[in-house]
Amino acid sequence: MMTTKAMPETFPPGFLLTVTDKAATQVAKALGKFDLPEAAGLKIGVTEGGCSGLNYDVQVAEGPGDDDTVFVLNGANVFVNAFSAPYVTGMTIDWISSMQESRFVFDNPNATGGCGCGVSFTVE
Repeated sequence: MMTTKAMPETFPPGFLLTVTDKAATQVAKALGKFDLPEAAGLKIGVTEGGCSGLNYDVQVAEGPGDDDTVFVLNGANVFVNAFSAPYVTGMTIDWISSMQESRFVFDNPNATGGCGCGVSFTVE
């Protein structure tokens, strides 16, 4: 479930972001590990660069930035800025863990291509 006080006009109409149970559990673990304030959460952003043109930028943050909108997704605070919103709308954030790696994964319907690591993507 996604809750926010008001959707900014700069966000795409129908903006939606999903955080799975596994991903929300990892956010809660990270916040607890670092004894962060209640306002802390997961900052989801997009930056230019990488082998495919755009990179996901995911950080644990003590609170939202000045241009971030705060969402409560599956019990986790998630911060998204207006620049990133068009690139991440409709995205599902999940967590995978195996013997080789543990990381967030992104199922992004806006991505038209990407690199093998899953961190860099292309849009049309």
